[in-house]
Amino acid sequence: MSPLTPKNWGLTPLGPQQVQYLKGYYYNLLCRCKLQHRCDSDDILSQVWEKAAEVERLERRIENPEAWAKKVGERIILQKKRRELSEKKSIQKLEPMIQSQIFASPRDDLYCDGTLGQMLALALKELKQTKPDFYQLVVMRFFGDMSWEQISLELYPDTAISRKTINRVRQRGSRALKKLRKIFFRNLETL
Repeated sequence: MSPLTPKNWGLTPLGPQQVQYLKGYYYNLLCRCKLQHRCDSDDILSQVWEKAAEVERLERRIENPEAWAKKVGERIILQKKRRELSEKKSIQKLEPMIQSQIFASPRDDLYCDGTLGQMLALALKELKQTKPDFYQLVVMRFFGDMSWEQISLELYPDTAISRKTINRVRQRGSRALKKLRKIFFRNLETL
């Protein structure tokens, strides 16, 4: 039995070969969706186990656990892909506005008169004051057009860059973007 298999999954437990098949299936789907940088097959499998535990708590029966796990894993991966695409779209919408409004004038005394560019400038300024490391990540990634690997090399020059390091930097970048978005919309609501 695989160490990832829950002990009390009252359904027909999956054997090691079925678990390996699912991991391979998830890996192939992650590759086709170009999401290997976000998670791996073990992450998807653990999320599937969590869903299975929820189903068990609701006392529902799963007739074919392998097919169910395959379908749930597909849904999780496709949801991650949709989330990544929406993040890219929101970044693409903000990039021209940011570049034209903020970096055209490097003044530090930006005041808000209600325009979105200036609101974004204020959000970036506040991000720089509260979370300078997040600000640095946002600037390097979205204004410096640096890849996550380049940013990892820049932030951790003394360490060997691994996939884990790149993923850690990417996750911090995602949190930085969320923080910037939160600041921006909070400021927008106060108008």
